[in-house]
Amino acid sequence: MELIVANVVDAYRKNVALIQDPVLREHETLDSYYIEDRALLWGGGHKVVVTSQPVEPAFLQYLQRVMGYAELVNLSPQAATDALCEDILREDALRREIVARLRGHGPVPLISFVASAKVLEVAEALRSEGLDIFTPECPPADLLWVRDYLDSKAGFRRFFESIAGEVRGVRIPEGAVCEGPAEAARIAARFLSEGRGCLCKPNNSQSGVGFHILRPGAVPGPDLQARLEADPQMASDCIVVEEFIEMDPAVGGGSPSIELCVPADPARDVEFMYPCGQILTPSGYFFGVEMYRGVVSPALERTMEEAGLAVARAMRRLGYVGIFDMDMVAGKDGTLYAVEVNTRRTGGTHAHEAAQALFGPRYWERAAVISNNDLAYEGPRLSYAALIDLLGDLLFPADGRKEGILPTIVSSLVSNRVGYLALGATIERARELEREFHRRLAGSGRPLAAR
Repeated sequence: MELIVANVVDAYRKNVALIQDPVLREHETLDSYYIEDRALLWGGGHKVVVTSQPVEPAFLQYLQRVMGYAELVNLSPQAATDALCEDILREDALRREIVARLRGHGPVPLISFVASAKVLEVAEALRSEGLDIFTPECPPADLLWVRDYLDSKAGFRRFFESIAGEVRGVRIPEGAVCEGPAEAARIAARFLSEGRGCLCKPNNSQSGVGFHILRPGAVPGPDLQARLEADPQMASDCIVVEEFIEMDPAVGGGSPSIELCVPADPARDVEFMYPCGQILTPSGYFFGVEMYRGVVSPALERTMEEAGLAVARAMRRLGYVGIFDMDMVAGKDGTLYAVEVNTRRTGGTHAHEAAQALFGPRYWERAAVISNNDLAYEGPRLSYAALIDLLGDLLFPADGRKEGILPTIVSSLVSNRVGYLALGATIERARELEREFHRRLAGSGRPLAAR
């Protein structure tokens, strides 16, 4: 058995707290609740998954059937807050239910979205109640700073600069770590005066949220510093300003990424998990990935894998444990640029683990996966039952074949959004299935919302 704690809301808690509008702040917290659905696809076939809110029971039954899970149990707190681990520690009844479900199953791995001191507290609390719990994706308490440091934009830049000689074929964009908005505005003005665009990145931003993009030819103007100062994320920490790289969309959609694992067992080498192309909005907001043969060339895939393994080994030397991804930009100049690591499970981990369970290791060499975590549509609200009816013969496994649309996030249906995997033998087939799903939504009076 596995215990999965989908503490997505915990990971984004500090950033959400900076939002001044209470309505928007609540909206962002609910968004974190919704994407915790992805955790149902983490791990193996015997698991207890704790989410902030209960997940639709019919969806659990569907996943258990099509994924072949022997046991899939969903638990949640009675009164969810913006900190799932604290909810578990606070609610005795929830802990008792977790213990009852897992007692007698031997050593139980606790898998979380993000490692934290609170995850270690949850593990210790469950040990005190008789469970044999271990945390294979969480550094020890005295090394949690490594996770936080590398996850920050400034920390990653400094780390990568220190190991650049070990990483072949990948570099970081020219840039600087700035103490505050005044210095960031000056550095940005320098880039623009040289005819180059730049990005101003909050130190602890996630998924591209809060980036200020200044494209080549833009005029910084005297109000740039004021705009940065008005953004709570920018004003509360240091800011990374780096050159804007013109993407080559023919290479992994312009933003290829890789995911790796640093095992807690020092006898095991670091592990390459998968390559993908990220799906981004024009403003750089992340909402999905594509994995398939040819997402990048075989030579570039080898370069990315070797670079990722070098980075993972350097992270291990610092004390990092767990999963992480390294996001890159494929420049039109032919250079591959590393722009960040996310030191946690990611927006593609569930897609990888589901595809690996369905198609086997290195599945992207014989199948194609499109993962969209946030398809937004207009019109009347869809219930889960109505979504299944609308999908009809598109629902995975379509006509008994290993293809179709597999829903992954259904709690967001209340806000006219849904997450899914489009699975096919080729990327062309996966895209065809995805387009047909979109057509059916539009035909039901639910056209896709503008992004």
